[in-house]
Parts: sequence; C-alpha cells; structure tokens
Amino acid sequence: MEWIKVFAPATIGNIGPGFDVLGLAVKNLGDIVEARKIAKGVVISEIISDMPLSADPHKNTAGIAASEVLRILNIDGGVELKIKKGMPSGSGLGSSAASACAAAFATNYLYGGQLNKDELILPATRAEEFVSGDFFADNTAPCLLGGATLTRSCLPLDVTKIGSISKLIIILVTPKITVLTKDARDILPETVPLKSFVFNMANSCLITAAFAKDDYSLFARSLNDEIIEPARAKLIQGFDQVKQNALRAGADGMAISGSGPTLFAITDDIHKARFIEDAMVRTFQNNGIECQSLITEVEDEGTVLIEENKK
Repeated sequence: MEWIKVFAPATIGNIGPGFDVLGLAVKNLGDIVEARKIAKGVVISEIISDMPLSADPHKNTAGIAASEVLRILNIDGGVELKIKKGMPSGSGLGSSAASACAAAFATNYLYGGQLNKDELILPATRAEEFVSGDFFADNTAPCLLGGATLTRSCLPLDVTKIGSISKLIIILVTPKITVLTKDARDILPETVPLKSFVFNMANSCLITAAFAKDDYSLFARSLNDEIIEPARAKLIQGFDQVKQNALRAGADGMAISGSGPTLFAITDDIHKARFIEDAMVRTFQNNGIECQSLITEVEDEGTVLIEENKK
C-alpha cells in the first residue's frame, strides 16, 4: 500500500488580545504525518518525538482526528499513521493541533479528498479538544488554512481566513518552561474591567484589519493585551524583562503565543530581527533558562501534501 506525507505548520494562538478568536500559521516549523490505507481502524505505528507521546489512537490527537474524518466520510476503511513531531508539546505553538490537522488532511486525501480544508477544521478541533479540554479553533483553523484566521463561533463552527502580512517577520522564542494549558486557563480572571475589555476588543479588530489589508503598520499598533497577558506572564519566569529587552532591541511588539511559554516578537526588518532574537534569548539565559529560537514569517498555505506514492 502506498504512503503519503503531509506537513502541518506551527501556529500562534490568540495573536495577543484575540483570545480564542485569532490565530496565525508560521513557516519552517511543524509536524509531518505519513499515512496509508489499511483495512480497518486507526493505527499509529511510529512516533518520532523529543517527548513521550501515546500511540493509542484514542489518546493521540492524530488518531482521534483520523477517526473523526473516517466517521464523517462514513467509510469502512482505516488508516495507519507515522508521526514526526517538529516542535515540543506544551510549547504554545499548536503542537497537538498540528498533528491533528496533518492526520485529518492525510486521511481525507487517502479517501478521495471529499472534504475541503474548512470542513476538516471540525474533526481536527474535536481531536484538539481531547488534549486542551476546551473546544476552540484558534490553532487548528490557521494550521489547516494558513495565514491568519478568525473564529467567530465554535458552536456552530464559523471560521474565516482573514489574510496575511507580507512584511511581517516573527521572532519565536521557546524557553524550557512547562506551562500546562489547563493551568494557563485556570489562572485567567473571571471578570475584567469594561475599559480593558474595550481596549482588547479594539486591538483585536485592528489586527483583523491589518491582516485583511496586508498592513504591517496596523498590526504593529495593535499587539497589546490588558487581560490575558498580565495573568499568564506570571507563569513565564523573566517575562517582563524579556519583553522590555525585545522592545529595546527594536521589536514593534511582543506577546505570548497561545498559552505559552513561547513568546513571539514582531518586526518588518530582518536585521532588527537578529538583534531582537539575541536580546530575548540572552535575557532568558540570564534568568537561568535555556531556550530555542527561530526567525520566521507567515505560512500562507497551511497544511499541505508534500509527498505521495512513497512505497
């Protein structure tokens, strides 16, 4: 039986103030899933990862997503999956979502491609829900569609791809700190001041306009969050210093990616990007924290087939 290979990119959830609503796919980081048809069921035969992950298809987002696609297609066949993780779990870069999206895409492709990418968001998000405990598509939607996306509603699922920003350069820094999604959600305030709500809503709307218009200057003005960031920053040692030094080095903004601990800073100047990256990494190191970093940009294609007919 022939194998196919699918790549699904890493994602930045929230994009600052757009909590559970906005998401963005990034280049040069993500998961690869190989898949082939089998007679029945879902089997995960291999996982290449820096961290231990379950190969039980009922406990792995890739296996759950594949099963959901088979159920939606009402097909009596099955799929075998091999997963190669390109980013650590719990990084705030949509790791579990990437595996789910790649597996959903691959399973659908093997069985005739009956579902489009928009229709694959639902099974991938159902799989993501198993890990996160909540149903939200700010990682799965951009992972599948590429660019920036806006989730207006989860029930029913209503997602729109809003565009990209060609000049946007993104500096990702992932400190070796564990931040569980559950902890990052439990720490959030139950009520917020009306003034802060309006502030975040205005900035989220401006981010949407920035991606729709391909306007970096609008985005640079809007990456500000008065509600989620102050709460989650407490979980990331050295956050305030890292942000201060990133801005001093020339960043036009910095925020937490998803639930963290990854941080992302933005610029439209590649020379500045290297200084920003160095400033962020060295600040974490000065706090006794090792980290990984990457200078990247918007991934506009989303999940894609990268190889087929591999015997």
